[in-house]
Amino acid sequence: MDFWTWVIIIVVGAVVVAVIQAINTSNKKKAMDDHLGGIKDFSTTQKVIGSDGNTGLAIDEQRKKICLIDHRQQNVTTRVFVYKNLLSSEIFEDGATVTKTVRSSQLGGALIGGLALGGVGAIIGGLSGKTQTSGKIKKIDLRLTVNDTTNPLHDINFLDLETKKDGFIYKQAIQQARHWHGLIEVLIKRADLEDKAASTNDAPKLPSGSVADELKKLAELRDAGVLSIEEFQQQKARLLSA
Repeated sequence: MDFWTWVIIIVVGAVVVAVIQAINTSNKKKAMDDHLGGIKDFSTTQKVIGSDGNTGLAIDEQRKKICLIDHRQQNVTTRVFVYKNLLSSEIFEDGATVTKTVRSSQLGGALIGGLALGGVGAIIGGLSGKTQTSGKIKKIDLRLTVNDTTNPLHDINFLDLETKKDGFIYKQAIQQARHWHGLIEVLIKRADLEDKAASTNDAPKLPSGSVADELKKLAELRDAGVLSIEEFQQQKARLLSA
């Protein structure tokens, strides 16, 4: 066979492989959709499935839940969490961080610290790489960290082929990744606000300014010997009950 025959064979082979991969990815996405519709107490209001068909994410805004979908193995698996179990969201380009949002409340920070102390090395590892300077990008991933010491990380792929950073394919992929990162950022901020509100409600109630002033005066009279300890306690109880 001559040179051009080999070229044609190689091209045809590449096309066949691409078609098979596209069909396989399409079938995986359909299986994930079907599985998602059968989850109890979860109604999808927004969803995304990665470009490789391996992982996805769905949101139930009414129940304040998220569902992490995984089809990297033979069967589809899902994990459902309430918003408060979202700890961070991060976008990677070829393993280099582009943007990141982390829970800022004390509770969120404690959860992240607990995962780190638990020896989950994947939080630090997993995606690693150097910033690209060639003007081309091969992968764009969104990584979520959740409150699950067994499997804290969930990656969703938005780009899995080399393309120019000023090209249409890259722009579409990064726009979608940023959109979902923004949604997760909103959910994280809401969880922080709920933690803050709960902390404020649980805090002990302090006396008002006028009552505090009166208590200070009573303490001064007690220390000066004008009031006995018993009299001080009686007046203190009266003020606080009022």
